[in-house]
Amino acid sequence: MKILFLCAEAAPYITVGGLSQVMYFLPKSLKKLDHDVRIFTPLFGSSEGLEDKKLKLIFEQLPVPVADNPNESLVCNIKYLAGDSKTAGMYFLENREYYELRANVFGYADDHTRFALMCKACLEWLLIEKEKGEKAWWPDIIHCHDWHASYFIDLAKNNNRYKKLLEKTPILLTVHNFKYQGNWDFKFTDKNNQDNGFSKLNSLISPDLQKQNALKRGLLFADAITTVSPTHAIEILTPEYAEGLDETISQVRGKLSGILNGINIEEFNPETDPLIKKRFSNKNFINSRLVNKKELQREFSLPIDPNKPLLAFVGRLTTQKGINLLVETLPHLFEERLDVQFIALGEGDEQFKNALTKLKEKYPDQISLHLSSDFQLPRKIFAGADIILVPSSFEPGGLVSLEAQRYGAVPLVRKTGGLIDSVKDFNSLTKQGNGFSFKQKNSWAIYGTIIQALTIYQQKPLWQQLVKNCLNQNFSWDKVAIEYDDWYRRNLKKKNNISKISLIFKKFIK
Repeated sequence: MKILFLCAEAAPYITVGGLSQVMYFLPKSLKKLDHDVRIFTPLFGSSEGLEDKKLKLIFEQLPVPVADNPNESLVCNIKYLAGDSKTAGMYFLENREYYELRANVFGYADDHTRFALMCKACLEWLLIEKEKGEKAWWPDIIHCHDWHASYFIDLAKNNNRYKKLLEKTPILLTVHNFKYQGNWDFKFTDKNNQDNGFSKLNSLISPDLQKQNALKRGLLFADAITTVSPTHAIEILTPEYAEGLDETISQVRGKLSGILNGINIEEFNPETDPLIKKRFSNKNFINSRLVNKKELQREFSLPIDPNKPLLAFVGRLTTQKGINLLVETLPHLFEERLDVQFIALGEGDEQFKNALTKLKEKYPDQISLHLSSDFQLPRKIFAGADIILVPSSFEPGGLVSLEAQRYGAVPLVRKTGGLIDSVKDFNSLTKQGNGFSFKQKNSWAIYGTIIQALTIYQQKPLWQQLVKNCLNQNFSWDKVAIEYDDWYRRNLKKKNNISKISLIFKKFIK
């Protein structure tokens, strides 16, 4: 299949959030399945790594209509960076005012205009490409990501200029975070003033465009929708997780599914990782992980004792990540268990930094902190810690749990989102499962689960089997790509069937 990705950022050239990583690894794995994958994205002033690349100017002075009047337009260029056997081809949209002269990718008052321009320019390019006939590169599938690309879906389905262009092409949407719906706070907008999603999309420079909910429109008009985990696809049907879109999501639930994100198993690889003290595999991990544990205790100035259970938290210090539950739970734990050690890595809210600092002062031999960002420490922690605590209030994907298991750190998680999909409770009788979980958002729920995990930890043969179960998990992007391949094929087949039925119906009417 020929697959076109439309997105606001794509690694390695623009890396702001997790979306950019998905846009790098998923196309790479789809290429292994012999798909021709290409990405359409803006060329930002902060783009990196393109200095020595050969970008081909394929469209110069492309006029993108501001509204329906083609005489009023914004002028763009499109440059192409050819892919190879491993990487996707890249179409870069150039516009000095909206992309190249901006220091950042996101965070501007006119972000709605900037990304609506990206979407409309992509459609204009496809219009020109279609005129080439058989010489054109034409996508079998168009895969849009998040609210930035959702304007494309609305325009392609409802704008008279583009409606016939893609009527036979499935246009799919993946939502990585429902919290972000556009350049406006839609969740707290008065209900009477909320965008219903069906009005005509305003012009690129209209002040009213900002008040039109891009994500809602993408959900309404996409041919199919995925979230970043199967469980999260169910959670968002409830007001608690839908971020104000529960009615809309309920309307489109028939085309909604979830595919769990993967991780980069080449970078996160305990067999080759240069950052960890002792490398290991799922066959020789026992002694190696003890060496890494001692090194971790030394680096964090904790008493070096491999027999002491070492718990860790890696992530933002926010209520979303459940750090509030840990702050409530840890004092009770340390009062009872003098043998337990705890490490926290991350930055975030001052109240939680202060609470953790006070705990460290009270238990200096049991707690160590690194309350700032560090991109190398997580892998050292995963390779040496016994248990990774992930008590998130909500977690669409649950990346930390996947990365921790790759290094043999056992996840202890709250049952939500992707954490449910990636962690199954360990059964000491069957020796099946790869972690521990709790349901309620309270300190006693996590406390009881920690005690349960520590009980299993004391039984070394059982614990070693549990660690091995974690190391045997497959969270690779190659596995994820197979699921997307199936999703693409199902939607392509469905679209073809609809087109055939439509053609028969038209002949019948005539």
